[in-house]
Amino acid sequence: MSSVLDRGEGDLPQLALVVGANGGIGHALRVRLLERYPSLQLVSISREQALPINDRDTPLAADICADDDVKSLPERLKDYGYFDLCLIATGWLHDESMQPEKSFKQLSVEQMQRSFMINTIAPTLAIKALMPVLSKQAKIGVLSARVGSVSDNRLGGWHSYRASKSALNMLIKNYAIELSRAPKKKIIVGLQPGTTATPLSAPFQKNVAEGHLQTPQYTAAQLVEVMARLIPEDSGKLFDFLGEEFAP
Repeated sequence: MSSVLDRGEGDLPQLALVVGANGGIGHALRVRLLERYPSLQLVSISREQALPINDRDTPLAADICADDDVKSLPERLKDYGYFDLCLIATGWLHDESMQPEKSFKQLSVEQMQRSFMINTIAPTLAIKALMPVLSKQAKIGVLSARVGSVSDNRLGGWHSYRASKSALNMLIKNYAIELSRAPKKKIIVGLQPGTTATPLSAPFQKNVAEGHLQTPQYTAAQLVEVMARLIPEDSGKLFDFLGEEFAP
């Protein structure tokens, strides 16, 4: 199977934005971007303000599930310039009170609302709000999940999470179609990070085959390379951490 990692990379980003900066993958993405691009300026957004990694990293506090916080982002970011790379690294699968549903009998309004709010509504409305501060040819990567693929669903279960990621994938495609009508085209893709050793996957790591549990550092490095090699024709598609496209 072909991979975007077989291509050469495009223009180097000069100004990048990571949303979900305090998460396991979000933090690792920040570290990798600053290592990979020595002249990059980075703005890191998280619900609770992160600690800066170095003097090229500017953390800001904003909750993308809070409408007022989201609407204020363009004004707060406008003085930094136009971002040519934006990574949305947020997501929710479980917490102390709710675990992924194994059966439709466990479906609840509360869990479905929380899944869709964090996995679908918040990231897509954040992207909408950020459009005025993204460059005309910006690359936007959103953490999705292969379990959100309808065509790849063979096990069922995890109903709210699967459905919310599937809806996210549809919205990514819709954004891509609309953005393709501009003379200079932004690129937006969904990213499958693989099973990464973070709190999100912690309860399920014992079921991961040996050698298939990735470190956040590895996942971040792979996703940064995928983003570096995207071209306009990739917009609206879904790519895993190996740069291989997968079907919605």
